[in-house]
Amino acid sequence: MKIRSWLLQLMLVAACLVVTLFAVFLFPRFPARLYQVYGNQITAWFFGAGIYGAAVSFYVAAWLASRLLFAADHNQAFTTRVVQLLRWLKWSTAAMTLAICGTLPQIYVATQSEDAPGMMLIGLCFTAVPLVVTIFLAILQRLWQTALQYKEENDLTI
Repeated sequence: MKIRSWLLQLMLVAACLVVTLFAVFLFPRFPARLYQVYGNQITAWFFGAGIYGAAVSFYVAAWLASRLLFAADHNQAFTTRVVQLLRWLKWSTAAMTLAICGTLPQIYVATQSEDAPGMMLIGLCFTAVPLVVTIFLAILQRLWQTALQYKEENDLTI
């Protein structure tokens, strides 16, 4: 395995460990505390479901990114498998975006209660990050698919 790929794999593992620590120690406290402070049980439940859904989607995306690194390491970058992995990665980040959208009702309740409109803007920014990654992956998937078609035509020509 090349040193760059190994380092990227190490960063993926470290990110998964951080998300695991958050999911085990920090996330379980959020819904009860939010209900205690803001008194809205439904939005607190949506918030909890949203952050756990985002964590699960992150794990899937990290696993797919690991498979992409493996394919690149073994000189299989322009294959239909990689295009399929990019498609799955795109849908995983889209699921992460939808899960984070589930946290927005609680952020709205907190914004109204605290009279801090900037809080809603911060929540929308957290939603925008995986959305931008999803759009980028959709473009990358299309480009990769086109490059694969050109490669296959070139292989047939020679």
